[in-house]
Amino acid sequence: MRYDVAVIGGGPSGAVAAAELARAGVSTVLFERNFDNVKPCGGAIPLGLIEEFNIPAELVEKKLSRMRARSPKGRFIEMRMPNGYVGMVRREKFDSWLRSEAEKAGAVVVEGLVNAIQPSGNGFVISTLNNKVPPVEALRIIGADGANSKTADELHFPANELKVIAMQQRFKYTPAIRKFSDIVEIWFDGEVSPDFYGWIFPKADHLAIGTGTEDNKYNIKALQKRFIQKIGITDTPYLDEAAKIPMKPRKSFTAEKSILIGDAAGLVTPANGEGIFFAMRSGKLGARAMIEHLKKNAPLKNYEDEFRQLYAPIFFGLEVLQAVYYRNDRLRESFVAICADDDVQRITFDSYLYKKMVPAPWSTQMKIFSKNIYHLIKGR
Repeated sequence: MRYDVAVIGGGPSGAVAAAELARAGVSTVLFERNFDNVKPCGGAIPLGLIEEFNIPAELVEKKLSRMRARSPKGRFIEMRMPNGYVGMVRREKFDSWLRSEAEKAGAVVVEGLVNAIQPSGNGFVISTLNNKVPPVEALRIIGADGANSKTADELHFPANELKVIAMQQRFKYTPAIRKFSDIVEIWFDGEVSPDFYGWIFPKADHLAIGTGTEDNKYNIKALQKRFIQKIGITDTPYLDEAAKIPMKPRKSFTAEKSILIGDAAGLVTPANGEGIFFAMRSGKLGARAMIEHLKKNAPLKNYEDEFRQLYAPIFFGLEVLQAVYYRNDRLRESFVAICADDDVQRITFDSYLYKKMVPAPWSTQMKIFSKNIYHLIKGR
């Protein structure tokens, strides 16, 4: 078969891209390696994403407007979102729905692990492992196949520079665990993660608990075990999950005939590890640039330029935050103390919900700046 575009990877970025392309009349094939794949992921999505993509209510298992941040010394700061909420989704259901939307739009969705992409004429030939799917010809490629992107390797994109290994366990609700069922907890604690954080995310019928650390730097299983011990949970998890997460955009994620989106492009924010929003937004922006490229010969680089213009300040700000405050427990203690400030919470949550930098009055900026300086000095 021959298509205009082959999208490789059927997670949120790839499914959104395939749907966008198909709706525009672009012949599209979407490869997903395993329809039953369970992606290790906290599954938190902001209100702005739910509204933009019309996510059905039944997929949003929890709507949480409260969260707690825990410091290394055990101090808890409770925070509230007065203007919105964090939606909790279960990735296996969420991804399946997104793929079904792509199929409804007219994309051909196939199950098969892509293992080779060869240039052919003015396009490519895509082959799958054990020829599960017959070779497919496509004029253009969109790589949406995660942190260890085969597409990026085959098409010689720059490497993902920084990867975090994340581990998550799922626990069925029991009387001891149900106390966590209506609030998000984030643990900034070196015993849980020396360079990232631990999370407790409630879902409809289970609790997702996980942590992350830079790949090959610490023992992720030992960190996760210590986290569970510190929480005080003695129940046995019913599912263990682990995956690599890229924490920095690739130096380039567009080429003449191909682009990368989502985790494949490294589009996960530092400090908080948020990926679903940027996966789906990059899928939409990348697909629209691809449509303009096919119909009007516009350069695919327009996609990368637009994404960076929209979101580079957010990535940079969070990279600085992580570099400054995640280095040791004294600084993490100071960071949690700053989170107690009402203005910090308001600006943070308003920015989070719609991924826009929210301006603050000069007096508020100076107050927050002064608190940062005080706590940095104290943390050192």
